[in-house]
Amino acid sequence: MLEKELAQATKMAEQASKRVEELRQKLLKETERAHDRARRELASAKKKHTAASSRLQKARDALRRRQTSDNQKRVEELRRQVQELADTVGEIARAAYDYAELLIPMRADLALEEQKTRAAERAAAMVERANERRARARAKAAAKAKAKTKAKTKAKSKAGTTARKTATRRKAVAKTGARAGAAKSAPKKAAAKAVSGTAKKAPKAAPKKAPIKAKKKAPKKAPKKAPKTATTKRKVAARKRAATKTQAA
Repeated sequence: MLEKELAQATKMAEQASKRVEELRQKLLKETERAHDRARRELASAKKKHTAASSRLQKARDALRRRQTSDNQKRVEELRRQVQELADTVGEIARAAYDYAELLIPMRADLALEEQKTRAAERAAAMVERANERRARARAKAAAKAKAKTKAKTKAKSKAGTTARKTATRRKAVAKTGARAGAAKSAPKKAAAKAVSGTAKKAPKAAPKKAPIKAKKKAPKKAPKKAPKTATTKRKVAARKRAATKTQAA
């Protein structure tokens, strides 16, 4: 309910602002037309006033040269016309000034609104461009992350397949080894079974008593010789020399 009411309120506000903008534009156009009309009327009144003032000046010159009642009446009439034209020029000038006073702030407001709208449009365009850049960056990051995850999953699956292959190979090798070992040990097992069967069938012989062996005497340890000193070494050498001399003699 609140969202609907808010949407209705925003819609009404937009319509009201649009209507106000239309009225402002209409008033501005009317004021501009009135101001232009006043300016044209002011220009024509000024022209009439200048023409009337010039005729009045000529009538006064004629009255100075020849003072007659006709010339006097003409001068008075032209003076009245010039006065009326001066009044109308003043009124038109005041009206044009009033229109200008109304027109200037309206134009200023309109220019300010236009500047605001342009600034808002530029800001919206900048925000839109920034959002597009962010979206592109997010898409690139997502693509990179997706590629990384794909590579990781591919590597994991490859490692899993290699591990499975190696496991199957090891199992096959173990099975073949077990079969070969069983084939090799089968005749041995059969021979062992045959020998155990014959041993079970043959009568048990009485265990022979082993002859009692005479205890060997432990050999006597030779007495440890004392370490030869320098003097004993010299004596032994002298004895050896004497023995060699006697043998030579």
